[in-house]
Amino acid sequence: MRAIFTSLALVTLSSSVLSLPSERRDDGSTLTEIQALNFALSLEHFQYYFYQRLYQYGSQDFSNAGLPPWTPGRYAQISSHELTHAQFLENILGDKAVQPCTYNFPDTDPRSFVKTSNIVEAIASSAYTSLTKYISNPDYAIAISSIHSVEARHSAWINADVRLGAAWSTAFDAPLSVSQLYTMMSTFIASCPSSNSPPPVKIFPVLTFPANVVPGQTVQVSFSSATPEHGSQRLYAWFISGFEALVIPLHDDMTVTIPNTLQGFVFSVITNSREAVSDDATVAGPAFLLFDYDYQGNDQSLPM
Repeated sequence: MRAIFTSLALVTLSSSVLSLPSERRDDGSTLTEIQALNFALSLEHFQYYFYQRLYQYGSQDFSNAGLPPWTPGRYAQISSHELTHAQFLENILGDKAVQPCTYNFPDTDPRSFVKTSNIVEAIASSAYTSLTKYISNPDYAIAISSIHSVEARHSAWINADVRLGAAWSTAFDAPLSVSQLYTMMSTFIASCPSSNSPPPVKIFPVLTFPANVVPGQTVQVSFSSATPEHGSQRLYAWFISGFEALVIPLHDDMTVTIPNTLQGFVFSVITNSREAVSDDATVAGPAFLLFDYDYQGNDQSLPM
C-alpha cells in the first residue's frame, strides 16, 4: 500500500491513504460475468422505478419548491436513459435476466425526490466503477464503461444544476464492494421476485448519521447491529472519498469526529479493523454523506 500522507490532527489514531482500491479494501467477491451484468441490471431497474416516481409530481410542484422549471423534463430524460440501459442489459442476458423488485422510496415532495436522486446516482456511479473488474468480454466492458459515463453525467447535473453544488467530488469515483453497494440499495427494496437468483452478497446493518452533518463536527452514529461478536471489539469509522480513505476510531459512546478535509460524496463504513474496509471487517454501512463546496474549494453548507 502506498501511503501519501498519514497525519490527521483530529484524533490520536487516523490515516489517509490514496491507493488502488484493491490494495486497501479487497472485498473478496467472486462474481461471474453474468452475475455482474445482472447486478448492473438490478441497479438499472432500481433507478428506473425510482425515476417513475417523478410523475406523481407536477411541474408546478417543482416550481413551488423553488426548483428550476426545466427540472422535471431533465429528470424524464434520465428516466428514459435508465429504461434504455435496462433493456440493453436484458437483451444481453436473455432468460438469465433478473426481474424488477418492489421498491420503497422515501420521497414525498420534489425536494426529497431530488435528495433521493442524488443518493441513487451516487450508488450507480460507484457500482459501475466496481463492476468493471468482473467483465472479461471487451464488448461488455465498453458497454459498462459507456453506461458509467452517462450515470456520472446524471449525478453531475443533479448536483450542479438542480442543487447548485459541486458537479464532482474528487478526481476519482469511490468503488465500493458489491455487498456494500447492495446494502445501500436494499434500504429501498421491499421485496424481490422469487425467480430472481439472490445476488452473492452480504447485507450489512444500516448505518445512520444525524441529518445535515458537516466536516469537523462530532456526531453520534447508530446502526442496528447489536450482535455479541461486535460487543467488545474496537470499532472504526471509515470515510471513503474517491480512492482516499480516512479511518478514525469510533468512541465507546458511538461518537466520531468527521474529518474536516472531506468534500463531495463520501461513503462511511464502520469496521472492526483499522487496516481494511473489506466485507469481512465491515460491521455496518455504508452511509452516504454529502459535503458541498464552492468553486474555490470552500465548504458550502447546502441541504441535500
